[in-house]
Amino acid sequence: MHAVNGDVDRYGSTGAPLVILVHGAVANRKTWLPAARELSARFEVWCPDLPGHGSRRSENFTLAGALEAVGSLVAQACPRRAIVAGDSLGGYVALALAARDPEGIAGVVAGGCTWSMAGTGGALARASDVPVALLTRVVGRDRMLRASESLVALVASPDVAREIVSAGLRLESRSESLRELAGLDLVALVREIRVPVAFVNGRYDWPTRAGERALLRAASDASLAISPRCGHGVGLLDAPFFARTIEALSART
Repeated sequence: MHAVNGDVDRYGSTGAPLVILVHGAVANRKTWLPAARELSARFEVWCPDLPGHGSRRSENFTLAGALEAVGSLVAQACPRRAIVAGDSLGGYVALALAARDPEGIAGVVAGGCTWSMAGTGGALARASDVPVALLTRVVGRDRMLRASESLVALVASPDVAREIVSAGLRLESRSESLRELAGLDLVALVREIRVPVAFVNGRYDWPTRAGERALLRAASDASLAISPRCGHGVGLLDAPFFARTIEALSART
């Protein structure tokens, strides 16, 4: 089953164990198509658009808005408890929600987000946006957007790439998300989480991987899965691996 309800895609059988998939910056809910196909035989899967993305790209991204968007879906699922899984920006959102508003969350899968946004790490992350902003100013937003769409076509199958591009990319959300995550102490956040957490990274995702050990030490119940096939963006680039990590976490909840 595949149903679209406003800014949320729904897959699988109603009433099955629930997984909520949260996408990364610039992208949209369609990036989860490959993973949702992997999961839909066993789970009910909900894929929302975050503020500032996809069907909501007329808005600005805010962390508060993202937490409200995902948290409202968790509340809708009551009395079921949901696994909340995110990649990149979506991973930070999933971890923040589990720390700040854990009711209804059975576990978290956090991909590509083991880089703390506090201190030097956050400053470096925000600095990385400077050359992107300069390049956008030089070549123009339309060309940068077309380049992003071409990149999607390189890394996704033709049908998935068409869905992602059709749903809309928004370049500005990268800067907005970095500003919103500024100062986020990921280690302190993870210490507050009392449900199982599975961190997922691509083997080549540096410097994101630099924070893995600190987060594993901080968590009360955590595991780490490394995809050997890719760098950043395991949810799209190695969807079967990401799906297996969700299935493994489900067995722990």
